[in-house]
Amino acid sequence: MIIFQNLSKQLFGAKYEHAVKSLIACIILFLAIHTAGIEIEIAPSILLLTATAFSMGIMWQTLNSSGNADRMTGLFMLPFRNREMTFSLVLAFTSYTLITKTFLVLALFFAVHKWSVPQIAASLLCACNSCFSAAAWYTMTNDASHHWRKKFLPVFILWGGAIFAPIFLVRETVVICFIIFISILISFVRLMKADAYIFYHPVSAKLLIKHTKGTGSIFLYLLRYLITNKNYLLNTAGLCVIAGVMPFILGQFEGVNVMPLGFAVLCLNTPICILLSCDPGLEQAVRTLPGQAKRFCTNYCFFIFSVNMAVNSVYLISWQIGKSGVNSAEIIAALIIALQSAVLSVLLEWFCPVRNWKIENDLWHHPRKYIVPLIMFLIAGLIGMWSISIWVLLCIVIAECFSLSLIVRRI
Repeated sequence: MIIFQNLSKQLFGAKYEHAVKSLIACIILFLAIHTAGIEIEIAPSILLLTATAFSMGIMWQTLNSSGNADRMTGLFMLPFRNREMTFSLVLAFTSYTLITKTFLVLALFFAVHKWSVPQIAASLLCACNSCFSAAAWYTMTNDASHHWRKKFLPVFILWGGAIFAPIFLVRETVVICFIIFISILISFVRLMKADAYIFYHPVSAKLLIKHTKGTGSIFLYLLRYLITNKNYLLNTAGLCVIAGVMPFILGQFEGVNVMPLGFAVLCLNTPICILLSCDPGLEQAVRTLPGQAKRFCTNYCFFIFSVNMAVNSVYLISWQIGKSGVNSAEIIAALIIALQSAVLSVLLEWFCPVRNWKIENDLWHHPRKYIVPLIMFLIAGLIGMWSISIWVLLCIVIAECFSLSLIVRRI
């Protein structure tokens, strides 16, 4: 219990103020939407699927957070009982996932549709089960004995199928709750046998080796940063998949130029836009060392622009294959939105970095992430309604980049 309280205070604050703020935000969101009278017809399966998939993804990201090593170092230096440590860690991360992330989404669902008590209970049970299942799967993938690693794929398919299939195939809420309850019991059995050190991954000394040969390339550093970080790479790969599918969705709108809206959606690549916020050490070095502002910001902007254009290229190719009609104007629009998004993202990171975060999930779901895409939506809408504006925007972006390059030299 002491371990759970210690870790909870690290996640929620000394007086659990972060948890209180999240719960208050849930109440305000629910009351605001419910009072507005907004009602949407939603199938129960969508509620349960969202509670399951969303919670599972957030819990997995939380368990893989790079800040966990520092957070757990003090705990593992003290004597502890293995099961107590394991369940304290899992319960603390589960509480954090549910209170700060899942409850906000569920509050939105509960506000726009009238649900029965069994359906609400089932959604909460699905969310809890997702967190425990993700923790159990995490112990399997990181088991040093390689026993579970070999069996992980078939176990994952069977276990995951048993969780998701009833959501669509079973109509009785009680039966779904019973199946989910069995899954929770299996997770508990697996966690009882897990080694607590599976959750502890201290920074390897090999990762701290500094190469001083040559002048170095910040762009290559950022590229390696993207490739070696699975979460960042998966997010970019996911955007590429969305880029391949989006033309067949947006292409259904006739008589309206909606292609630029796709570019605005695809610039929502949060992980690569928060490198300074998620690495305080890098930020301190960049701000302290002379001449690094120009060198880092320029390369960082080019890096984000390159990633945006890579995703936009998939979108353009998919649009040309499925709908055709891609010409020079669409390519220029992609360049404008990708470059403007990169410039604004770097400016936000330099002048308004995110502070006082506990876990990387706080960064990835921070409200600041929507500022740049919202501006890009306005630009995309302007391009869609007034095609001549593309040349005006191109001149503005070029002038903006030239002006910022002069300003950065003086920082």
